[in-house]
Parts: sequence; structure tokens; C-alpha cells
Amino acid sequence: MNPMSLMTITTSITMSTILITTTSHWLMAWACMEINTLSMMPMISKPHHPRATEATTKYFLTQTLASTTILFATTMNALNTSNWEISLTTETMTMKIITLALMMKMAAAPFHFWLPEVAQGATMLTTLTILTWQKIAPLTILMISHNNTNLTILNSSAILSILVGGLGGLNQTQIRKLMAFSSITHTGWILATITLAPNISALTFLIYTMTTIPIFIILNTSSTTTIKDMGTMWTTSPHLTLILLVTILSLTGLPPLTGFMPKWLILNKMTTLNLTTEATLMAMSSLPGLYVYMRLTYMLTMTMPPHTSTSQMKWRMTLKKPPLFSTMLATMMILLLPLSPNM
Repeated sequence: MNPMSLMTITTSITMSTILITTTSHWLMAWACMEINTLSMMPMISKPHHPRATEATTKYFLTQTLASTTILFATTMNALNTSNWEISLTTETMTMKIITLALMMKMAAAPFHFWLPEVAQGATMLTTLTILTWQKIAPLTILMISHNNTNLTILNSSAILSILVGGLGGLNQTQIRKLMAFSSITHTGWILATITLAPNISALTFLIYTMTTIPIFIILNTSSTTTIKDMGTMWTTSPHLTLILLVTILSLTGLPPLTGFMPKWLILNKMTTLNLTTEATLMAMSSLPGLYVYMRLTYMLTMTMPPHTSTSQMKWRMTLKKPPLFSTMLATMMILLLPLSPNM
């Protein structure tokens, strides 16, 4: 891609997200979300492949539908109340419509169908951007208006997202689709406490992002796209295999790794507020996802590639070293659990 075009697109994506986090006007937030969507489309369609074009079309249609719904709801609210402030939107029906539209932008169940297909059609680093950075804007709006959002809708979507994310990953062999279902699962955990304790939701998103970044960078560095490729990664870089293994376990949420912290805080907060049934359902719904991650770790550590393969083996290829910060992030996501009382 032309360096000038790349700089313009990157600046537009970054600035539109930052402006959404600072604005309090619905029209400004909608305009920034549209800029964000239009800037993301060239990044997805960059590979000259029909899958990339298909992913771009699906992304555009879904995001445009959600943005149009938000504009419709906020305009009707302004006609009724003469108010464009995000934090002062108190009409029940307006907030329900806006919440559902933001859930569609975040790919929370039951509006999750577009994310695996878009992730599979994009490149590895573009998928990383969609799964992490692109969730900041809708999450910020939900946090700003968390006092007026409907708890039943968010809890139902949270439980459904965790269940769908786990079950959807069971039948996948493509890493990008599998990480997309993982993103749906973590979106459910984030939505669970966004009205009860927004600070816990922010911490959950931060830890998910910091765990996902080194995983995608390692997968991109080692040219790993399928689960089968993970079985041959040890032939090129045993140290990367070990880092990836433990980081995936942290993403799973197993103690004593850092990924256990947000689940621990969320379930503790929900039981404190007498939401024991919802907390139990969420914990039980995360078990299929646990099996998916265990299958990945099994492929990384306990399998060997067939020696009769006629394809070019990965040990014949030269491997680039991953950036230092990805290794540092992976280390943090493994060892930060003792700091949870301070958070």
C-alpha cells in the first residue's frame, strides 16, 4: 500500500476512535464511527482476493446498518427531548435500540455472525485490529451511558456470547475464525459488568487486548493460519511455541495466569450483587471455550507433523524474529495476577 494512503488510513482510524472517547454529542459520535468504518474498509480489502472483497462487503453492510440505527434512534430522541447528550439519554426505548446497535458493532451475540467471516477474509494484523481496536468506540459509548442501559439485554447477550463463542470454536480449523469466536466470548465477559462496574469491564478489555496482541504477532511471524500449522511451529522456533502456549492458557482464564483476573473479578462482582444465576450460567458456558483452547495447547505441545508430507516443511524456511514488545506483553499477561488486589 502507498505510504501516504497507509498514513491517512491509520490516522483516520486512530483519531476517529480518540474523538469518540472524548465527545459527548451523539452526532459527533456517529460521524466518527462512520469515518472509522470507511477507513477500515481499504485495510480489509487490501489483499487482492475474493475472500477479502467479501469480508469488506460484510463489514461495510453490518457497520452501516448499526450506524444508521444509532442515527435513527438518537434523532428520534432529539426530536422528543431536544437533547443530543450521550450521558443524558434516558428514554428507555431509545437506549434499547442504541444498545442493540452497539452490540452489533462489537459483534456480541446474537449479532455475531459477521465477525468470523470478516476475520477469515482479512489478513492476520487486520483481524487483530478488528478484534481489539475497533471495539473501543462502541465500548466507550456503552460506558458513558451505562447508567441508562438495560441490564437484562446486556446480561442475556453476555451469557449468549460466551456460549456461542465456545460452541462456535469447536468446529474450526482456521486460527483467525477461532480467534474471532474467542473475541465474541470475551465481549460477553465485558458486557456482563458494563452497567454494574464499568471499571472491571475496562480492565477486562485491556487484559484481553494485551493478551491477543502477542498471540497474533507470533502467529503472523510464524505464518501460522491453521491449527495444523501450529503442530509444526516447534520445528522453526521452540521459544515462540512456549510463549504462545502459555499466552493462550492466559487467554483461557486459567489460574495462576493473568487472564484469570477479569473472570475472577466479574464473577465476584455479580455474586456480590445477587446475580448468582447469571454468574453460574456464564461460568458453565465458558467450558466449551476452555476445550477449544486446550485443543490448541495440545496441538502445540503433544503432536508431531507427518514425515511423509511432500509439502515444504517449515523448518526449511527462514523465520523473522518477533518484536520485543510482543514478548514483553506475553510475559505481563502471564505474571500479573498477584497485582490484582491493587487493581
